[in-house]
Amino acid sequence: MKYDVEIQGRQATIELEQRDSRIKARAGSRHYDIEVVTPEEGVYSFRADDRVYEARVWAVGPETFNVTIGGRLFSARIIDRKHRRPVSEPGIEGRQNLVAPMPGKVVRLLLAAGAEVALGQGVVVVEAMKMQNEIKSPKAGRVIEVRVIEGATVNANQVLAVVE
Repeated sequence: MKYDVEIQGRQATIELEQRDSRIKARAGSRHYDIEVVTPEEGVYSFRADDRVYEARVWAVGPETFNVTIGGRLFSARIIDRKHRRPVSEPGIEGRQNLVAPMPGKVVRLLLAAGAEVALGQGVVVVEAMKMQNEIKSPKAGRVIEVRVIEGATVNANQVLAVVE
């Protein structure tokens, strides 16, 4: 499968071929043979050559997502809609928890409990490693609960708000 992406403002074409837990990837002139394990949703452990990496991936909008690898945060956007898999489905049913991607500090609440929210709309802004991450809704609906206040310190995977 071929993807056109923008990572940290740089555009690239990536080709992926998956067979079971192995992925052959090509990015420009570089080729990779990677073994991938997904211990939990949004977490990927992969081995390339003799090195092991862990990546955490979370959607920040319908076409954008953040990735942390080795403590470094990368923002990415899928450019070519024709070849992409949606990051989130507009028809997601039920309650959805918005969680902190990593430890940090809540710097701004964009919506309060009871507010209507659109797919991909920001709800909470968390600052981690001097970068602000806007935590966006994976669906349209209503913010039914905000579990943090501005200035609060949060842990990775802590529920910040609930959308229904």
